[in-house]
Amino acid sequence: MLKNYLRITIRNLQKNKWYSLINIIGLTMGITASLIIFVYINQELSFDEFHKDADRIYRVIRESESATGLDTDKSVPYPMIGALKNDFTEFEASTLYHSDDRPLAVIGNEKFVVDHVLFADSSFFKVFSFEVISGNPEKDLGEPNKAFLTKSLAAKFFGDQNPVGEKIRLRNKIEVEVAGVMEDTPPVSHLRFDMLVSYPTFSTEYMGFDMFDITSWEMTAEGYAFVKLKPEATTEQAHEQFKNVVKKHFQARDQVSRRFLLQPLLDIHFNQKVGSPSSVNPTSLWALGTIGLFILLIACVNFINLSTALAVRKSKEVGVRKALGAGRSQLVRQYLADTFIVTLLSGLLAVGIAERMVIMFNQFFEKELEMNPFGNPEIIVFVMVVIVVVALLSGLYPAVVLSGYNPVKALKNNIHTQSTTSLFLRKGLIIVQFFISQVLIISTIVIASQMDYFTSKPLGFDKDAIISIDVEKNDQETLETLRNRLMANTYVENVSFALGPPISNNVFSTHYYLSSKGRDQEYRVQIKPVDYHYLETYGLKLKYGRWFLPGEEKRFSDILENNKADIVYILNETAVRKLGFNNPEEAIGELISTGINNISAPIAGIVEDYHLGSFHEEIMPAIMIHMPMFYYNAGIKINSSNMKEAISHVEDVYVDVYPDNIFEYEFLDDEVRDFYVEEQRTFTLFKIFSSVSIFISCLGLLGLISFIVNQRTKEVGVRKVLGAGVGSIIALFSKDFMVLVLMAFVLATPAAWYAMNIWLSDFAYQIDIEIWFFALAIVISGVITFITIGYQSYKAAVSNPVDALRDE
Repeated sequence: MLKNYLRITIRNLQKNKWYSLINIIGLTMGITASLIIFVYINQELSFDEFHKDADRIYRVIRESESATGLDTDKSVPYPMIGALKNDFTEFEASTLYHSDDRPLAVIGNEKFVVDHVLFADSSFFKVFSFEVISGNPEKDLGEPNKAFLTKSLAAKFFGDQNPVGEKIRLRNKIEVEVAGVMEDTPPVSHLRFDMLVSYPTFSTEYMGFDMFDITSWEMTAEGYAFVKLKPEATTEQAHEQFKNVVKKHFQARDQVSRRFLLQPLLDIHFNQKVGSPSSVNPTSLWALGTIGLFILLIACVNFINLSTALAVRKSKEVGVRKALGAGRSQLVRQYLADTFIVTLLSGLLAVGIAERMVIMFNQFFEKELEMNPFGNPEIIVFVMVVIVVVALLSGLYPAVVLSGYNPVKALKNNIHTQSTTSLFLRKGLIIVQFFISQVLIISTIVIASQMDYFTSKPLGFDKDAIISIDVEKNDQETLETLRNRLMANTYVENVSFALGPPISNNVFSTHYYLSSKGRDQEYRVQIKPVDYHYLETYGLKLKYGRWFLPGEEKRFSDILENNKADIVYILNETAVRKLGFNNPEEAIGELISTGINNISAPIAGIVEDYHLGSFHEEIMPAIMIHMPMFYYNAGIKINSSNMKEAISHVEDVYVDVYPDNIFEYEFLDDEVRDFYVEEQRTFTLFKIFSSVSIFISCLGLLGLISFIVNQRTKEVGVRKVLGAGVGSIIALFSKDFMVLVLMAFVLATPAAWYAMNIWLSDFAYQIDIEIWFFALAIVISGVITFITIGYQSYKAAVSNPVDALRDE
């Protein structure tokens, strides 16, 4: 029986080669797209699940309330680890690590930059399940100057030789000995690192802020704590104990506004507020999954439309089979077998294509998706389910229609495809196709406009022709030497030292308040350590008061010794408004205090608001201050007409001033663009999948119009004999489809508007959804539809009517 079904299916495919090819291509593209989306979403949903007892692992986060509102931070005070180990009975294990990005590593005469280094304590592997190849981390991470390397980093540093016992110097400040090797961190881990250094090695001197007390509960930087709850313990019990920790270590005025909470490990990758650099928006995953289903649906619609349209060609076959005694169920099985074989072939082709497409996907989106059907049973299950579901969706209705033909009418060739039910279904399916395509087109236009808004909206500072470089040694003498030598070349227009450029991931936050009102009305603020040349280099606009004076810059250690040192603050407009000044000029000269040792100093000037982060966030209060020991970055304004020569000069000077370092630079406009990497990827995905959906829709439309033209050949011949022109013939075939496109547009407009409003709501600064977005979408859809059906219509319109009317 199966052999007979297969033979008949192959015969049918050969008989209708053109339409079979359209079906196979459409289904293959649909399954390929949905398979890649499935692999991507499946990986995103599996983040951090590889850890043993992942559901019992939590990150400690802190919340603080101020007049600004509720602030949440994932870093905790460094003494927290002592409290976690000594004051809690709910934890099976606890660990704290310090994160250090891109430190310089020196091995002999060779220099490297390590992407991610963690200073981790001896309990790190009691909480996390990263695989250790050699060494005893529980012992070695408890001793100073020990390190573990990932397999990739060990190969990069030492090749094939055993790295254990080798010495590595970090930041030219500490020397560590390699104690062991571990597997690379899995791609589904939010915590990525290349080297683990024992926590006793860490010190504030290493990080360059030795003026701070690392044992203070007021000190937070890059320290992150994780715990593993005991099976019988609850988070509520731990939260109650955290209240006692706050009472024990914080002053009375802070005990009401501060608290520590447990964040589930499995929540981190999906949390946009308190997540990780790799965090994704769950809404984006839902949207992507929906797009995958839509594309599959479009491919199924193509199959159904063409199958029902071609049913008339099989009517005589149905009549003969029924006359010879074939039952309806037997015919249904036959035509479902046809569909299943076509779908199976498409599925197999899709798996092969997806394996190659994933390689390009990984390169473009910087992912590590694995497309190995035999090594991942979930992929096999997904493909099998898709094949069965698609075969049923695509084949069940055509099979029922075909098997229901009256054998007498079928043998008399009295079967037509223009029945009311068939026409209604076919038009409804075409509307569904164009509804999906137009929703994707409108969404793509909106996202493109928002992306353009990112680059065109003024940020409040200059970002063009400015390069950023990191400076390791930042004492005053070295920085003056670097600046003077850079400025000696006419290609360099200005140089400024700071913690970072105006928009940066280098963030230093604390609180501030009017000294006259006290801390009852304090607000969160971003501190910007900047030098005298910052205003001119980045083109900030001073609106009131004055900028820093050259003589005001002094060592921060001097400020710490005298809380009323002769310093001044420069605020942005938002910071002034938060303090309650309706007229910003009234704030000039007012004393404010900050969380930097509660130093009180006057407001000397006010700059126009500029963006400190991405458009997802509203501009927050910012205070600029001279803090030379936080000058870890140099912003260099260069001549845009001689960039190559300018960068070459900067490199020569940098290598000469910092011979032990590696010269690396980044353009500021690229740094700004990096804030919107996820949005750029979303935009690209929408462009790709919109194109795929449109192509599949057009493919089906092409097959359908080809069949319709073929069926109405004699009608066209009669019309031409009676005087119909080429235009009227084209209009005859086009008008019905254009009406369907318009109906789909009417349905797609509110759906796309609603979906894009949800997407845009994630941005504090966003575009308005304008009418022309929808007008452009309907024009694009109409043009694509007309081009698709126009060629076949034109061929019919210019054909010889004598050939059309000739007897068969």
